[in-house]
Amino acid sequence: MTASEAALGAALGLLARLPGVLLGDEPDVAWLASGRPMASLNHVHRIRLAGDDPAIDARIDEVQAAVSREGTVPVTWWLGPATTPADLGRRLAARGLLQDEPEFGMVIALDDPTPRPAGEVVLVGPGELDEWLSVMGRSYGWSDPRAIAAWTDLYRGALDDPEPRWWHVLVRADGHGVACASLFPAGDQGFVTNVGTVPEARGGGHGTAATLATLDIARREGFRRASLTASLMGRSMYARIGFVDEARLDRFVGPGRVR
Repeated sequence: MTASEAALGAALGLLARLPGVLLGDEPDVAWLASGRPMASLNHVHRIRLAGDDPAIDARIDEVQAAVSREGTVPVTWWLGPATTPADLGRRLAARGLLQDEPEFGMVIALDDPTPRPAGEVVLVGPGELDEWLSVMGRSYGWSDPRAIAAWTDLYRGALDDPEPRWWHVLVRADGHGVACASLFPAGDQGFVTNVGTVPEARGGGHGTAATLATLDIARREGFRRASLTASLMGRSMYARIGFVDEARLDRFVGPGRVR
């Protein structure tokens, strides 16, 4: 398993802090079922299915039914270099799951300092959380109030629980929040996520500043490397910072496409 696959799995496991989440950590698959109608809160990963075709197909159906609550919520399946069988994507597509835009696992060594982030960067505490959530919601286009409620519950609770510690950063321009990012501990590395910039401020380097701020935190906390999953759009920005591609992560989502 690549480092970015392992870090992704650790980060997804942190969603278990949400009330009512069910976790599966089985020899052939790991999964997380929140019961909430968002593919970003229901996941199947670390997939190592084996056996003959009928056994593999039956196992896919079993896992999908469990995580999707019998088809009532959408689920994201993550397929990486270590995923088996190699034709899992074809099998998921045959069941009506839709292939989403891939993500790219990228890693960076933290032996050497990265450039200092520009602008006003704030480490988020209780007093900044609402502003940070607003920036994240605008950056990611949250519109469903259930999504807003779920992420608010998750991150508000995390600030009250020091183990494992999470870090969130907010970038301001002209006194207003314009970008956000987070760092989660993932074994021996830091996992960077939630990088976003509000639409009207894109192109100004604010997402880069937020990412660099998380790398500063990771280095101070003693991590020797950091990883993230990058979209096609964000991949070039992370490459300029020094992240390098490690793994392509394909995603299949179904049933439904609610974010």
